[in-house]
Amino acid sequence: MNKIIINHLFEFWTQIGKQGEFLTMENGLSYTNALNNSWPSKVFDLDHEKLDLDDLRIKIGFGAIPNSIATYEDDTIKTILESHQFRLSSKIKAMALDTSGVLFEDINETDFITVSTTDEAKIFADVASESFGYPVEASTIIPLIDKSSFKIILGKHDKGIPTCGMVYIDKNGVAGIHMIGTKGTHRGLGLGKKMTQYLINQSIKAQSSKVFLVASEAGERIYTKMGFSTHGVLESYSLPLK
Repeated sequence: MNKIIINHLFEFWTQIGKQGEFLTMENGLSYTNALNNSWPSKVFDLDHEKLDLDDLRIKIGFGAIPNSIATYEDDTIKTILESHQFRLSSKIKAMALDTSGVLFEDINETDFITVSTTDEAKIFADVASESFGYPVEASTIIPLIDKSSFKIILGKHDKGIPTCGMVYIDKNGVAGIHMIGTKGTHRGLGLGKKMTQYLINQSIKAQSSKVFLVASEAGERIYTKMGFSTHGVLESYSLPLK
């Protein structure tokens, strides 16, 4: 299950990169290199039998490729990367929810906006950037607006728009929920949970039997209470640079 969840995430990044025209697929890897090193700038989908680690190190050193390599748990890949001075930089949890019997009926759909215009995409990018503390460019979001596999959501509260989230339906018809963020000024109000529940409902409406996500250790505790189970981790490696 770990590999299935992570491959869903890799497909998500691949489609974003394709639509934004910043995806490169080379022998042994793929990478997205979004504008200004913004989200999602990642190296992923490694094939260790084809991967040229020396070439990868050189390109990262020159800034031609993002210095962030994502992989599912694999001892062979771990050994190969570490033997070339790559170091584990983070682990986040791969999680899944069985949607049978799940539906959050207390959610008011008028509290949410499905992004459909360039201006709304810009708002999404601003909310995401503030929520996560790293840049998300409007130019990354805009090409996704009219793609049926993406549902891009903003959440309203009082007179503001403090939350964001996405649903991505992969080639197997399975939903993943991504980019669930809340501005710092609005945390502690339950808005992130409310956004998550709305995204799960949207996934059920899309007839997905499961919902995938990746979460921090703190997020894992929250999502476990909502019925998600953990299936290993997504590992990220980087090269120490002077």
